[in-house]
Amino acid sequence: MGRLTSSVAAALLGALLLLGSTMPLPVGAAEAGGSITLVGQSPWVDSRGVIDGRGVIAVDLRVTGSVDEGLLTFRLHEAVGTSGLLGGAHLEGEALPDPVGSPVTFPLADHLGAGGVASLELDTGPGSELPTSPGSVHPLSILLTTPDGELLDRIHTMVLHLPDGRPPFPLLTALVIEVTGPPPLQSDGSNRIDPDTVRSLRSVVDALVDHPLVATDLRVPPATVVALAQSGDAAHARLLDDLIGAVGGGVRLASSPFVTADPENWRQAERPDIYRDILDHGDLALADELGTTPDRSIVHLPPTGIAETLDLLSHLGSQRFIVGADHLDPRPDDLEALTRPVRLRGASGSPFTALVIDPDLSEHLVGPDGPVVAVQHLLADLAVRSWTEPIVPRLAVIAISDPSALDGHLLDVLFGGLEEAPFVDLAPLPVVFNSISTLDPDTIPLEALWPEPATSAAAKVRDRGLVEITIEAYESLVGGRRPEIAHLDDLLEATAAAELDTGQGEPYLRAVYDAIVEVLDAFEAPGDQNVRLTSRRATVPFTVENGLSVPVRVRLHLESDGRLDFPDGDTLDATLSPGSNRIPILVEARASGDARLQVTVRSPDPSELLQLQSSTLLVRSTQLSGVGVLLLAGALLVLGAWWFRSVRNGRPAPSDDYAAPDPGEDP
Repeated sequence: MGRLTSSVAAALLGALLLLGSTMPLPVGAAEAGGSITLVGQSPWVDSRGVIDGRGVIAVDLRVTGSVDEGLLTFRLHEAVGTSGLLGGAHLEGEALPDPVGSPVTFPLADHLGAGGVASLELDTGPGSELPTSPGSVHPLSILLTTPDGELLDRIHTMVLHLPDGRPPFPLLTALVIEVTGPPPLQSDGSNRIDPDTVRSLRSVVDALVDHPLVATDLRVPPATVVALAQSGDAAHARLLDDLIGAVGGGVRLASSPFVTADPENWRQAERPDIYRDILDHGDLALADELGTTPDRSIVHLPPTGIAETLDLLSHLGSQRFIVGADHLDPRPDDLEALTRPVRLRGASGSPFTALVIDPDLSEHLVGPDGPVVAVQHLLADLAVRSWTEPIVPRLAVIAISDPSALDGHLLDVLFGGLEEAPFVDLAPLPVVFNSISTLDPDTIPLEALWPEPATSAAAKVRDRGLVEITIEAYESLVGGRRPEIAHLDDLLEATAAAELDTGQGEPYLRAVYDAIVEVLDAFEAPGDQNVRLTSRRATVPFTVENGLSVPVRVRLHLESDGRLDFPDGDTLDATLSPGSNRIPILVEARASGDARLQVTVRSPDPSELLQLQSSTLLVRSTQLSGVGVLLLAGALLVLGAWWFRSVRNGRPAPSDDYAAPDPGEDP
C-alpha cells in the first residue's frame, strides 16, 4: 500500500532512469572520489486509503566513482510552508530546516546495479524514520559518504505527501513557454538556422507530443518557423510537422513578432509602426506555416513595459497581460499577492487586468542538480500554494523562456509531473482569465510598474531610415509586392532583431543598397542621341534600355539651355518595357541652331530618390523662329512693292520732239 503504482508514474521513473545515464556530474564531487545524481523519484507520496498514513518513496541515484564501499544516507527535514519556498529559496546547505526523525543509511553495494544506478525504496509517513504527514512538504538530504564518514557528495530534493482528501480547489495554473532566437536570414540572403533555437523548439515539441494532456501557452519565433519550412532538411521538415500537430487542442499559439523585438524600445524611438509591422508579419507567417492564427489578445508585458507600452499593445489588439512579479512596485512576496490578479493602468487611464508571473517558479528549473531535483522543487512550491487555505481559489503562472530550462529531459519530467499532479489544474491563459471574469474589478488591486531600462533603438532607426525610402522608391519602379521587394524588406526587418546590434545590422543594410544599385545598372541610354528638327514644333525621340525582365514606371525630367520649350511640361511619366524603349518628347524651338536637351530618368516615388539614367541630346533646328519669319515676310513684302514700282516706272516716256500726226495732213 502507498506505492506509486500508476502506469504514468512507472513510465516517468523509467524515463528518469534512462536520462540519468547522460547527466553531467559536478566536477568537484568527481575529484573527491564519487558523486551522485538523482535520476528518478516518485513525484509524491500517496497514502490515501492507508490506515496508518504511511507511504513509500522510490529513489534512483546514479553513482560515479570508486565508492563501492560507500554509504547512502537519507535525512528528512522539517516541513516547510510558504515562507520556506516562496521568495526563491533553494533550500540548500545551511538554509535547510532542522532534521526530523532518524537518518536512514544503506550500504551502497547492496543497492548498486550493473548500470551504476542505485535503486531504493524508503518508508515514509507517521512513525517512520522519515516521518512525513499527509499534506506536508519536506526537504530531503541525500548524502554519499565513505565508511569513515567522509562526505563525498550531497544533493537536496523535496518529498511531497499528498493530503488525505483531495483539496477542493487545485491550483489553477497556466504554463507559458516562450522560444526565441536570432533571425535565420543572413545578409547574403541565405538562411542559417540557430541550432540552439532548433534544439529548444525540438524539446518543447517532443514534450507536447508525449504529454498531450498538458495545456500550454506556446510562443515560437516565426522567422525560425519560416526557415524550417524553406530549409529542405528532412529533420527540419519533421520538426515543423510535429509542431503543426502539437498546436491546437490544449496548446494556445501566442502571437509573436517575426523577429525578437521589444515594443517599448521602438515606442521610445518614436517608431511604434516598426513593431506593429513586425508583429503583423509574425502572425501572417505562423498562420501560413502552421495553419493556426496566433492569438494576441493576451500578451506577456516585457520587463521594460510602462503605461504607454500598455496603450501601444492595446492598440495592437492585446487587452489582457501577464506580468512578472519583479516588474511590479512594490514586488509581491507573499502567497496572496502572488496568486491573485492585478490591474495595470495605461497612460490613457484605461485599466488592464493582468496575472502575476512568479519568477521563482521557473528559477527552480535552472538549478544545478538536474531535472528531477528541479521539478521536485517546482512541484513542492505548487503544492504548498495549493494546500495553503485550500478553500480559496488560487492562480499561478509559470513562464519558461530560459534556454537552459528548455531541455528535452527536463521538460519531459516537468510535463509528466504536472500532468498527474492532483494539486494542479493546468489550463491555457484564456481559461485562467475567464475564471476571474466574475470578480468585481474594484476588488482587484491596482499596481504600479517598476520597469527595466529600455534599450535605445535610435541608432537602428537612424540607419534604417534611408534604406526604408530606398526600398519604397524601388517599389514605385516595379510596382506591387514582388518577391525581390519582399526579400529586401526581410533584410531590413532582420536588422530590427534584438539579437543584432547596429554593427551586426550593417551588412544587411549594405546588401539592400547593393541590390538596388544592381537594378539601377540595368538601365542604359545612349549618350550620342542627336536630333534634327525640320519644323518649329516636333517630337524628339529619346531611347532608353530596360535591362530588367519586368516593366518599370519612371519619371522623366526635361531641361534645356533656354532654346527649347516643352509644351507638355518638363516632367513626363512613362512605362519602360523590357528591352529598348523609344519615348517621344514634344519640344518647341525658340530659335534655329543647336540646343541641348537634358533628360533625367528617375523613380516615380514622391522624393524621386533613384536616378536611373541621365542623357544629353543635341537638338539642331533649321527652322526660323517666329520673329525671323515675320521679318522675312516683311522684307519680301517691301521687296515686292519696290519691284512692282520699278517695273511700272521702267516703261519709255513720250519725247517732247515727237508730235502725233495730224489726221488731215497729207503725209
